[in-house]
Amino acid sequence: MTHTTSHTNELFSGDEPSGINGGSGAGLRPLGDGFNIGSLYVPNRLVQAPMAGISGSAFRLQARRFGAGLVTTEMISSYGIHYHNRRTQAMLKLTEEEHPVSVQIFGNDAGVMVEAALAAEAAGADVIDINMGCPVRKVVKTGAGVALMGDAELASRVTAAVSDAVSIPVTVKIRSGLKREITAPEFAKKLVQAGASAICIHPRLAIQGQKGWADHSVSAALAVSLGVPVIASGDVARPGQASSLIKNGCAAVMIGRASLGNPWIYRDLLDGVEPSRRPAGEVLSEMSCFYRDVVIEMGEERASRYMRKFYGWFLKTFRPDAGLRDGLRRAGSFADALELMRECFEN
Repeated sequence: MTHTTSHTNELFSGDEPSGINGGSGAGLRPLGDGFNIGSLYVPNRLVQAPMAGISGSAFRLQARRFGAGLVTTEMISSYGIHYHNRRTQAMLKLTEEEHPVSVQIFGNDAGVMVEAALAAEAAGADVIDINMGCPVRKVVKTGAGVALMGDAELASRVTAAVSDAVSIPVTVKIRSGLKREITAPEFAKKLVQAGASAICIHPRLAIQGQKGWADHSVSAALAVSLGVPVIASGDVARPGQASSLIKNGCAAVMIGRASLGNPWIYRDLLDGVEPSRRPAGEVLSEMSCFYRDVVIEMGEERASRYMRKFYGWFLKTFRPDAGLRDGLRRAGSFADALELMRECFEN
């Protein structure tokens, strides 16, 4: 059975339910409570989302420092591992401070995916996450990502093969469906039958990309119908939104774009605090701390380039003028960029 999506966001329309900080809300599990994905205990219900070109080691460490219960690598090509691509293999490098950490892999060949999963397990992964939700053309045209939602038999074979091969839990990230119909409920049931220990749902259709609102009525429907944890992803930025999803049966929430330049979101959600603009000094201090970890991960030259995408995210609430934005684009190093920002804030 399929359903036509209404593109609603009704689960986010109400007030924050009581009990977010451990109060007596009827049956409500606080965000700070732990939960299990198979045999793995996750210390709270906040999961850092995998984001391509973003979720490197430094980013994962930052999420952990601010309270994420589980962090995730960016999606890693199974064929990149199969062909011993140096850059791909480097993405499997995990640090002790990140754990628990999930390694997300993508591909459409069961044997190659097993090879990638075993490599991730050997690298120290606590969870293997299979990407069946990426709608990017270069991924979909290979038959991977959300394209697997169009072939439930193949998706099930891949899930079963990976689950049987590794000794750690396997999760799958999916979308609501492809173009018009919501197929996630039936699709997810097959993945669970194939061995998935949890399902992460980004409740937008593949054709939507990141447009419109995530329809978390789909997340709630999965949560009540599946016998494994459901992790809800998409448009979660406020305590009321996160706790509403938990109240409606989801085991955890995944935080993605809302955390870019705002790692404080994890702490705010756990404390039930509404987001607010941070003092300039605190923002610059965190940027410096983050940069140090990025240098350790990728070296100074690559770190300076990587940081450029973060300046606008960190400074978003300060609405930097055109002069500062232009200066940051031209800055030859992070030290130069930091000096420009300090001068701007002092004046």
